[in-house]
Amino acid sequence: MRQRGLSLIELMIAMMLGLVIAAGVGSVFQSTRQTYRSVESLSQLQESARSTFELLSHDLRQSGLGICGDTSSIANVLNGASGNAFFKWVGLMGFDGEMAAPHITTGSGAGQRVAGTSAIQLQGVTGNGFAIANHMAASTSFKINATQTDFAVGDILMVCDVSQATLFQVTHYYSSTLTVKYETGAGTPGNCSTGLGFPSNCSSTLGNPYTYGPNASIARFLSTIWYIGNNGRHTDGGQSLYRLRLGENGNLVTEEIVAGVNNLQIRYHERGANIWSNAANVEAANNWSVVDAVELALTFESAETQVSIDMTDNEGRLQHNVTLIIALRNRIQ
Repeated sequence: MRQRGLSLIELMIAMMLGLVIAAGVGSVFQSTRQTYRSVESLSQLQESARSTFELLSHDLRQSGLGICGDTSSIANVLNGASGNAFFKWVGLMGFDGEMAAPHITTGSGAGQRVAGTSAIQLQGVTGNGFAIANHMAASTSFKINATQTDFAVGDILMVCDVSQATLFQVTHYYSSTLTVKYETGAGTPGNCSTGLGFPSNCSSTLGNPYTYGPNASIARFLSTIWYIGNNGRHTDGGQSLYRLRLGENGNLVTEEIVAGVNNLQIRYHERGANIWSNAANVEAANNWSVVDAVELALTFESAETQVSIDMTDNEGRLQHNVTLIIALRNRIQ
């Protein structure tokens, strides 16, 4: 009688071949999946670096007086200006890892600054501002030469001409007539006087009188501090790039800007120098006004784990180190 079907040996060989093929397919799938995760993580790092560069460089390039020229005569009629780092004009100021930054706590809590990382305070104006049609000092108001603005009650503005600049708060805004008012006794922090001249005089509500002429510029005041903070999310690496900014009515607003940024170190170039300095040295020489470029060294970290060659380091997250050098256009000579 002839034997039909498969022998036990043939069946075992077929099963073995099937297992080998299945293992090969599984290995290819696992390798492809790991490659996909690595490529995705690398793309995330590149996108984080691009976003950080665009957003941080925008504030850096806006720092300084900008549309207000290069005057050192800056009046400030905001209440408490001398005691609040966000009201007081500094233009640019940095803080090394061991230096305290104003209004920011260093610690492990969400939104708190990561110890050992640099921070930088930037001030300027947003956009190109608007031209003044008429400054009616007697009625503490400006008529804006525009069809519309985005100004609102509580905004802190800077007005300037070739001679001086002034920081003040809007107490009333009339959109129908494009008129900004700046009385005392209203708003937070409010204005200490209606005299906008330099130097400021807060000993009386009339202060130091000054009238800005037609075509003087007016714009919203920008005051921020950038730093590395804890985001409280282990799945995003635990740290992010944060910005603390001056908001409406003098309130400070903390914003998480880019996740997965776990280190920032900053150096500064002073006009005419041939070396880069840290913040402590610039502060010791009182040279913040002559800083004309900033070097940012950032470390970005992937959200995905087990995608790096070294799986034992920081859960196998990919890291990407980037160094950016940004010239301050308002200070280049």
